[in-house]
Amino acid sequence: MTQEKFNEMMQNYLNELSEEPATWENAAMQWAVQNGLLQGDEHGRLMPKKFMTRGEFMTVLQRYDNQK
Repeated sequence: MTQEKFNEMMQNYLNELSEEPATWENAAMQWAVQNGLLQGDEHGRLMPKKFMTRGEFMTVLQRYDNQK
């Protein structure tokens, strides 16, 4: 497999992650957005199925802590 083919496949996979959340997570996602914990990417996509980096997780924790 070439790097180009891998990049193409990875981009397709990442695009799939921008789909709507599953039914069981809708309420939690809406709560997080309404409370300013999640804001999405630069295009406003929440991408509920995307992996979360440590930096993204720390940002959510900090936003939660700032609500006190």
